[in-house]
Amino acid sequence: MFVGLIFAFWALGESLSSPAGFDAVSSALANNFFAKFVAWGLLSALAFHFVAGIKHLLMDANVGVTLEGGVKKAQITVVVSAILIILAGVWVW
Repeated sequence: MFVGLIFAFWALGESLSSPAGFDAVSSALANNFFAKFVAWGLLSALAFHFVAGIKHLLMDANVGVTLEGGVKKAQITVVVSAILIILAGVWVW
């Protein structure tokens, strides 16, 4: 996620600098496989981080803090993250 954020901040700065910079970033994301792969990787990391954060918020609220509840929440985290990662891949490509 850290490496992907470097790309994201560069793309944000470049796209906000001028209309030509925005066009350059847009065309890079539309035509470059590596740029799409990095964007998908960043979205995947953010999706997993978001879902795991929701799991931890539920644990902080004392929901399912047993061993069985923890295993079940971990399984749900992986499944929901996988669905979001697939959807992010469809959206990027």
